[in-house]
Amino acid sequence: MEDPTGLVPALTFHALRRAFKTSIAERLIPEAQWTEHAKALVRKLTHNAHVDSGLVAWIIRK
Repeated sequence: MEDPTGLVPALTFHALRRAFKTSIAERLIPEAQWTEHAKALVRKLTHNAHVDSGLVAWIIRK
């Protein structure tokens, strides 16, 4: 999923958010841990150590 420009396509944003929502529901992850869980998920799926805080905020929003 890594893009040479460092950008994440819009469809990938939605897939990340859906994967996050599914993961927290299945694993019963408390809301206090959502930010760290979202960062770890983005790192794993994008193979990128840098995770944009705006992306994380969008992923975890209710």
